[in-house]
Amino acid sequence: MTNRYEELISKFEIKLRKLIAEYQSLQVQNNSLKAELAHKNESLIEAHGTILELRKQNDHLLMANQISGNKEERAEAKKQIDRMVREIDQCLALLNE
Repeated sequence: MTNRYEELISKFEIKLRKLIAEYQSLQVQNNSLKAELAHKNESLIEAHGTILELRKQNDHLLMANQISGNKEERAEAKKQIDRMVREIDQCLALLNE
């Protein structure tokens, strides 16, 4: 009987060591995956910022393109801007009086 108990204990110890080794291996793998996830999240945040910046630049380019348009549209836009500048100058002149 004692021999049988020793054999069972020995088998149990072997299985326990295997479980502990597997657990430690899984912990290392888990830590590695956590680090990789953190890196991916940082990359995602950076990419999101880049996307926002590119969208902003695209909006500015679209606006500039709309303003530039053809010669007639540019001439009309220039007239409107000149008119606004004159109005601002008149307002400033009135404020200075």
